[in-house]
Amino acid sequence: MGFLDKFDAILLDMGDTFMFECDHFSELEDFGKTYRNHGGNLLSDLQVESIIVQIYNRMGNDYNNPEYYESFPSLKSYIVKIINENNLPISEIDLLEQVFTKHEIGIIPNTYSAAISQLRKTHKLGVVSNIWCKSEFCFQEFHRVGISGLFETIIFSSDYGIIKPSPLIFQKAIENIGVNKSKIVFIGDNLLFDIAGSKAVGLSAIWINSNNQPLSPTIPTPDLVIQDLRNLLENE
Repeated sequence: MGFLDKFDAILLDMGDTFMFECDHFSELEDFGKTYRNHGGNLLSDLQVESIIVQIYNRMGNDYNNPEYYESFPSLKSYIVKIINENNLPISEIDLLEQVFTKHEIGIIPNTYSAAISQLRKTHKLGVVSNIWCKSEFCFQEFHRVGISGLFETIIFSSDYGIIKPSPLIFQKAIENIGVNKSKIVFIGDNLLFDIAGSKAVGLSAIWINSNNQPLSPTIPTPDLVIQDLRNLLENE
């Protein structure tokens, strides 16, 4: 009997679980080029870089603050605030949102879309993921690899202003998937947001520990530790 045989449903994190190459916000990124590729011409490269870095830093600070777990502001609200602070054209707001999103969203490799398709043959599936951009951009990638129809529920934090590890976002997924939580396992790569969050609402949890990180004494112990989502299929 494989580990997954104990469960009727699987809830998945997205970033670094089955979507990769996310969050390109290092100093090596050419945000100005992305801006121009999307048709931008009013702002200089330095202005674009400054805005994107400010957005990323402010959102990152709030993301790690428990006070924002259930009231996380939208990406656009951060952009609007920075635009207003710097007396820049409001006409650039939507374009800057596209630039930020381009650097946030990653890709779903074919081997992972195939793994999800295989898991769907035996389990109900759902997604619970923290994202900063609008969910429509993630759905575009889901559609590209043909997995949109495989999920009973897809909960993106930006649609609700609630982020993991808040119990509210997990409870929403549990309600939508229609399975007793004792028969649901959550799979994710982040000890706090994924493992502690899911365990707190009574779910079993699988930790994807791709970098052989140590367990934390402050986080509930995951029920299973793997290095890659695809390992679950190897063990079945």
